[in-house]
Amino acid sequence: MARKRRQSPLEDMIDIAAMLPWWLSLLLALVSYLILNHFAGRQFEVEMAAGSGVPTHLTELILRPFLIAMQFFIPLAFTFGAGVSAIKALKGRRLAHRYVAASAKPSTSPLPASPANDMSWKEFELLVGQAFRQQGYSVIDGGEHGPDGGVDVQLRKDGQCFFVQCKHWRARSVGVSVVRELYGVMAGAGADGGFVVTSGDFTEEAKTFASDKRLSLIDGKALDYMLMQTKITLAEEGLKRQRPSSTNSCPPAQVLCPRCTAPMVKRKARQGTNAGQLFWGCTRFPKCRGTRSL
Repeated sequence: MARKRRQSPLEDMIDIAAMLPWWLSLLLALVSYLILNHFAGRQFEVEMAAGSGVPTHLTELILRPFLIAMQFFIPLAFTFGAGVSAIKALKGRRLAHRYVAASAKPSTSPLPASPANDMSWKEFELLVGQAFRQQGYSVIDGGEHGPDGGVDVQLRKDGQCFFVQCKHWRARSVGVSVVRELYGVMAGAGADGGFVVTSGDFTEEAKTFASDKRLSLIDGKALDYMLMQTKITLAEEGLKRQRPSSTNSCPPAQVLCPRCTAPMVKRKARQGTNAGQLFWGCTRFPKCRGTRSL
């Protein structure tokens, strides 16, 4: 097996920055430049200590060339990483548009193929990242747990961390071994939850294993729901182009569960401090207890 080429520290920093949201990488580039520039530009007089030939500011003298170089290299690495991250996000949006456009085309087959079948595994990861981005998550690449660590995408939302495993495969069902693997990584890293996403379906054994855990299984249909916002946006844009003077509004988007992304329905609280009040409840209850306020 070929040995992986060893990267320079600058390349490693670019890779790390590319995993972060582009705006965060740009912010870190600015902050790192201001801090390093402050220390690199400090003025001091070189004096000899009494009775010694060692300068009193020896540490500053040694670090000065390093700080002068790093005030440019580190911000540059974060800037390059921000560019890579922005390109990934843009490509994810384009893939989502292509996915929903292909889904809207009529098919004569009783079992139409998923639009994801024509995507590479990396494109499918970008598509899944875009689907979660549309649900309000901050999307990060696998980080220290991916790609070989069993995590393809990391998510952040409301201070919580979620791991995502993408199984593109062109197979119809994903087995329980994949779900067990992600659950083990989650337990070891202390993640708040996890998602296994496929363009196909899951075996009954996989569904049973995940039913009582902090894991959500997202099949092809649930992925379609997550990408529905893109489809509605496309419809609105097309309506504006065809009838710019029309004041008719499109129907509201389907409300999705924040935990498993399944459709939600209106329910009334029967007990507790909110008794009698309406709220959005997950259609997968009691397997999923996700709620949203009206």
